[in-house]
Amino acid sequence: MTETVAQLATEPQIDQELLAEARDQLNGVTSNEALNEGLRMLVRHKRQERREALRERRRMSREGACNYAALDGASE
Repeated sequence: MTETVAQLATEPQIDQELLAEARDQLNGVTSNEALNEGLRMLVRHKRQERREALRERRRMSREGACNYAALDGASE
């Protein structure tokens, strides 16, 4: 994974109770590790959602749910 450090104009406001619970669920990792793992999980989840949506659109297209021929005459 690429190591990137960014300086924010303001410090993020982090819910300390939520962070503590995340650290507990991750077996007591550091706050930084818990935050990074949370970000990784969010990114993986969103990528999976996009893949599933793309698969669904492709399925719909194969099944004829999208009439692309009707768009040929549509004005832009």
